[in-house]
Amino acid sequence: MSLRFRSGKSKVICSQASDRTALVDISDPIVWSTVVQTIVLTLTLVIFIFTFRSQNQAIKEQAYGKVMDDYGSAMRMLVETPELYAFQQHLFNASQGRLGREQKPYTREEMVIRNYVIMLYGFFERVYFLYRRKWIDEETWKQWAAFLELFSLHPVFKEVHQSSGEMWDKPFVDYVASLLNRKT
Repeated sequence: MSLRFRSGKSKVICSQASDRTALVDISDPIVWSTVVQTIVLTLTLVIFIFTFRSQNQAIKEQAYGKVMDDYGSAMRMLVETPELYAFQQHLFNASQGRLGREQKPYTREEMVIRNYVIMLYGFFERVYFLYRRKWIDEETWKQWAAFLELFSLHPVFKEVHQSSGEMWDKPFVDYVASLLNRKT
């Protein structure tokens, strides 16, 4: 028994007693067309999936960046607007019992300095995030790390680190902890 393809070529069907298997002529252009279409469709889907994932990741990172920008703006406002001192002091007093640690009272000047240090802490956290993502190179990071090390010498920096560590990215908090431990 033989099969005749559209191309006019025929192929013999091998038959055994209980098994019938059709062989396909690999030189047939229709077979090649089907194989190529399958490969192209598969590659198109794979590229689409990777593009969608990277676009989704970019949207998430952009949203997080916006949140961090807004946080930075709020901290700048605390530094620039001493009238917010009463609001912030009220928050600190309310958090004493909830955080399980004593919060010392701050003067207005101390609060402005502390807010500035918190703003810098957040800035360095973002720089460290970029370094971990390999968006800035090792040499650039070393320059920022030297700047961070200089700021870590100030006692308010250490106090901010100890009192607000749960608010920041854990890898950054661990990095700063190791930096502060080297100093002691």
